[in-house]
Amino acid sequence: MHDLNGKKVLITGGTTGIGMASVLAFKAAGAEVMISGQNEERLAEAGESAGVPTVHLDSGDMDSIAKLPAAVERDFGRIDVLFLNAGATKLAPVDQTDEATYDAMMDINAKGLFFTAQKLLPLINRGGAVILNTSVNNQMGMAGSAAYAASKAAVRSFTRVMAAEWIEHGIRVNAVSPGPIETPIYSKLGLPQETLEGFAQDISGKIPMKRFGKPEEIANVVVFLASDQASFVLGHELVADGGWTEV
Repeated sequence: MHDLNGKKVLITGGTTGIGMASVLAFKAAGAEVMISGQNEERLAEAGESAGVPTVHLDSGDMDSIAKLPAAVERDFGRIDVLFLNAGATKLAPVDQTDEATYDAMMDINAKGLFFTAQKLLPLINRGGAVILNTSVNNQMGMAGSAAYAASKAAVRSFTRVMAAEWIEHGIRVNAVSPGPIETPIYSKLGLPQETLEGFAQDISGKIPMKRFGKPEEIANVVVFLASDQASFVLGHELVADGGWTEV
């Protein structure tokens, strides 16, 4: 069990899926946790259910990002761990990707994450850790994922550069790269249920472990990267995908 007693953790996009699983994993390790979310009703429900403070954040809106540090400092104080988990997915072939879809992927997954990290840096204690959520799509040529994959490739690059720059502040920056995970994100793709089921079955057949991962399995990786057990890990992207990209 990783010991994070007394550590303060902020998780963006913490209301469902990997975010909520990470809330529970960090709390089990003894940390205090605060979550952000875009949907205020869902955020309030998640905060009450998990027993954690909340702060509103629309990762695609620069005004919302600008207000975040003051709200976090006021209601939670300084932080030791930042898990930049908020993101969105929309799949479409290149010739069917419109400008709005492209912009949404870049604004939320890349630009929003970048400036959220930038604005929160002054609140991260020396000896702290930042974990970015990338995706195996950043290193694959999966059909239909161009805009999403590009946004996650940007996050992989951010990880390296932030790691190089922020180690001067005593802050370790790493990334977790999930493969297909059983989360509500797939229901937001706008695809018919039959199509979703076929999509899941096709992908599962390509994964050596023959299944999607569970949010808790990614949360365990995140807690590890935040802990002292990963004290010599820097700028790394830890892939957790059931062997999909490696075997």
